Amino acid sequence: MKSRKFKSFLFLVVMLTAVTFSCDDSMPEPIYGSKPTVAFTATQSPGDIFTWSFTNNSSGAVSYSWNFGDGNGSSDANPSHTYSGAGSFTVTLTATAAGTSNALGWRGTASQSVQIDLPTYETADVTFSVDMSNAGLTSSDVVKLTGSFEGWSGPNSSYVMTDDDSDGVYEITASLETNTLHQYKFIKNDWGGQEQFTADDECAITTDNTYYNRHITPSNLEETQTIATACFDSCDDCINYASMLQGTWRLDGYRVGDSKDSGGWWSWDGNGRDCHKDDTYTFTAAGGFEIDHGTETWLETWQGVGGDQCGAPVAPHVNSTSHTYSVSGTMFTVTGDGAYIGLAKAHNGGEDGNSGGAITYEILEISDTNAKITLDYCGGGCFWTYDLVKQ
Repeated sequence: MKSRKFKSFLFLVVMLTAVTFSCDDSMPEPIYGSKPTVAFTATQSPGDIFTWSFTNNSSGAVSYSWNFGDGNGSSDANPSHTYSGAGSFTVTLTATAAGTSNALGWRGTASQSVQIDLPTYETADVTFSVDMSNAGLTSSDVVKLTGSFEGWSGPNSSYVMTDDDSDGVYEITASLETNTLHQYKFIKNDWGGQEQFTADDECAITTDNTYYNRHITPSNLEETQTIATACFDSCDDCINYASMLQGTWRLDGYRVGDSKDSGGWWSWDGNGRDCHKDDTYTFTAAGGFEIDHGTETWLETWQGVGGDQCGAPVAPHVNSTSHTYSVSGTMFTVTGDGAYIGLAKAHNGGEDGNSGGAITYEILEISDTNAKITLDYCGGGCFWTYDLVKQ
């Protein structure tokens, strides 16, 4: 009984030893098989620095596995690959021969590095653009780019900007040295029409603690570069005041003072003159300006009534759908006999009720729901400011 157990144990040991040696890849190569010879060449595309083609020069192999060094691979014999960026990548080809004593076949590998370097440029063509739709331009005004790269020549700058499609956005392309800080600004005609920035403007910097300017440092990796469109004299996006103004607005309050939005002399918060608070003013998309007082509005003695009071509108400041308006930047003008906003007596030449057929207001603030406009009625130093609510 003991002898039979010993023989079984000996047989098990022999079998395990045989299995171990048969799975060991370190055993000598069998005489009926050989490892493949592995080699390849890598060629960069002349038209695309990120794309490489790989020519397989291996022999004695039947299948291939590529690792391009960026997490991607291929089983093609002669693949191509496009990298997503610059850098150094180790490409490895694993070639497998036909099956021999190893069921997977003998394998061999070859590796080499490919290098992708981005081109650099000493100068770059930089396209500048500025939205001048809110700058109140006239047909004779000239918009220019001036900056440190051309000696701050200002009105004498040769960088004249153009608006070929008449959309209010002016453009110009300038050749600038790369990896260099350039300061610049946009001007209208001369230095009196230049952009004015301060330390509070996030888009501007200063090198002398006196003048604040826009700035750019062009990258040396791109030969052509485009800067996002700027809004003239502002770090914020331009507002399309003509579009924002369209719709019906209700008078909600007004005040008068020696500066814009000041109520230092007198103010009305909308209470006590209910007949005035429901007056509305409509700006149509077609350029029409309409006034609706309802049956009553606020009247004053200069209109021929016995005292300041609510009453039926007095000509020519009556309900009307025949007026027009125009917008230039933050300024807009209502035109027509009796056209006005807020107080009929106040116009650009005084407070005598004679508007001359047109009054120009300035938009101080505007949103989808509220607006604040002001009227200069004495050439500076006296302003009526009106609060409007959109209906």
